[in-house]
Amino acid sequence: METLKTTLSVIYADTDITTEINEDLLSFSYTDCIDDEADEVSITLKDPDGKWAGAWSPERGARLNAMLFTEGRGVLDTGLMSVDRLSTSGSPRVFSLQAVSIPLNNTIRRTIKSRNFEGLTLKAIAAQIAQEAELELLFDSQNNPEYDRVDQRQESDLAFVKRLGDEAGVSVKVSDTQLILFDQASYENKDPIKLYYLSLSPILSWSFEMQQSERYRSCTVKWRDIRQKTASAAAPAKIRAAATSEQEPASSNVDIYGTNFEDKAGTKPKGAVKQKAEYIEATFVDESVDESGQTYVLKKRCSSFAEAERLAKAKLRQLNLRQTTGTLNVVGDPEMVAGSVIALGGFGGMDGNYIIERAVHSMSEQGYRTELNLRKVNLSY
Repeated sequence: METLKTTLSVIYADTDITTEINEDLLSFSYTDCIDDEADEVSITLKDPDGKWAGAWSPERGARLNAMLFTEGRGVLDTGLMSVDRLSTSGSPRVFSLQAVSIPLNNTIRRTIKSRNFEGLTLKAIAAQIAQEAELELLFDSQNNPEYDRVDQRQESDLAFVKRLGDEAGVSVKVSDTQLILFDQASYENKDPIKLYYLSLSPILSWSFEMQQSERYRSCTVKWRDIRQKTASAAAPAKIRAAATSEQEPASSNVDIYGTNFEDKAGTKPKGAVKQKAEYIEATFVDESVDESGQTYVLKKRCSSFAEAERLAKAKLRQLNLRQTTGTLNVVGDPEMVAGSVIALGGFGGMDGNYIIERAVHSMSEQGYRTELNLRKVNLSY
């Protein structure tokens, strides 16, 4: 197996502490996640005289930047991280620190809010949240739904925008300086950056798992259109992975109170009886799943058939996202980052393109290693 020379550089609070770190370094790791979780740096140091736990102890919230320089394979740059957790143990005395990609003083994930947004797209909502958090918005998605009204109820800005992203099939991630929204479906369609072939590539260990029992064949979105008195004006729509959308029905101004007038104040007349609109349905079907596959039903406010169809498709994709998953341990490679696609060969029925959900780069006395958590890409929808 090829020996890969790797060196670690650390800048802490604008000060280069590379020499001091490397003198006591036991291990280093950097975890890069595709979404949901903050990226993390972990550094473990020997501390026989207690200097790292004492006078040299980093401050929580301080910024650091770590880089791995490899011989012939480029550089891994963690970007700015904020010191989060400090720990010490013995014997022998050991000191550890963990730093995360989201600044600890940023309100985007800590402050709980309740408010509503009307007549805005996902990008516009994300832009407002990014501005409030003093972050730059990176929006990399052709999918940009518009909402007549959407409510943020007792949740942080990050939890709220992630919920909207999940419904739209858009992933959300926060770095030190950016709020990032991207379409995983389009990322999965990208060309692989590298081929790993069993017995020919520097693979240290591997495992894969495929499951069928939890596959969903369809997702049905049900909602009430308050413009419709009953569902008879709009029949349920069903769409399939390769089919086009049903045409959106014309809007109706039916009086849902069962009267043909309203008072001058615009309120419902005295004695009027409110009638609930019947449910309208839109279904997206994955034809690759056997007809015995499950159906997922989601009740969700929608403003149109187009929105319901988009939501059904995104939810079904989310439900079937991790049908084939795997773990690959390889000789350290800084090119392996979350969100990249790699090709695998020589694994039989597991061959194909996989997207990296998480990459853990670690360096210790055993050398530089990269552990990849993978899932097989879905190119159908």
